[in-house]
Amino acid sequence: MSTPSGGSGEFLFIEWLRKQVKPSSMVSTGIGDDAAVVSTGRGDLLLTIDTVVEGVDFESGKATPKEVGRKAVAASLSDIAAMGGVADYVLVSAATGEKFGRAAMEGLYRGMAEVCREVSVDLVGGDLASGSKSLVVTVASVGHVPEGKRAILRKGARVGDAIMVTGELGGSLLGKHLAFRPRLREAAILTDICTPTSMIDVSDGLLLDLSHILEESGVGALLHEEAIPVSPAAEELARRTGSSPMDHALSDGEDYELLFTVAGEDVSKLTQGEPLGVGVSRIGEVTAEGLRMRRRSGETVSLEPRGYEHRIE
Repeated sequence: MSTPSGGSGEFLFIEWLRKQVKPSSMVSTGIGDDAAVVSTGRGDLLLTIDTVVEGVDFESGKATPKEVGRKAVAASLSDIAAMGGVADYVLVSAATGEKFGRAAMEGLYRGMAEVCREVSVDLVGGDLASGSKSLVVTVASVGHVPEGKRAILRKGARVGDAIMVTGELGGSLLGKHLAFRPRLREAAILTDICTPTSMIDVSDGLLLDLSHILEESGVGALLHEEAIPVSPAAEELARRTGSSPMDHALSDGEDYELLFTVAGEDVSKLTQGEPLGVGVSRIGEVTAEGLRMRRRSGETVSLEPRGYEHRIE
């Protein structure tokens, strides 16, 4: 997989930005992964930041302030999980909309606090601004890599590795995107059982997020249609949109499941008896090049990475 050197779009801009920024020797992983990895001499820190915007990541008439607060914090913490890390602290910056009053702010905070309690993370500060035309919430998360482990990067998938994903995919728009729990516990158990060769969270869609792993690792993938865990929500959404449930599972964003690669001998450790407390599916294998899927009929077709991408002109 490769990224074009010109043009527009979020990921093309990120690729350009990576060439401009020259981090210090303490930064082992900078721009381009789910979190930065910074060496402190006493272990590695994980640093990440994420923003949710009214009208883009949620609709004010369909999401309560509490749900928005929950989503903002959970989405940021999901990046720590995707690195195989432990989350420690969050800081929150909120720019409130014109009609966003005290009661709504309290609801926003309650949603944030709810997630923090669930995953034992401290909300330690932030900033508040008013007068914005829409609500914008930015959450920075700080975590660490447990002693004896290493951060799991997008780079590292090897030909022959199994491609695996937690949970079910697709249809998050029907509710999951506001109510998910970051897979921190599952990531901790996963990295106790084995060391994934690469990992990412499914925030922009299975195909698009998988393409990031393939690009960073310089490999390809063959997916198996019958192995893709399609959620009931994807089936319900398909009845409304006219698309197939599989299309939703492949390209819907905001599932926030863990997508990772492991050596073949580790597959049975993760699929027998649900050791992670959630279903884990082997959905394909890493190949030398391309992005393809073997359909139930036996036909193999090429796929294009697709999912959600912020437009940057």
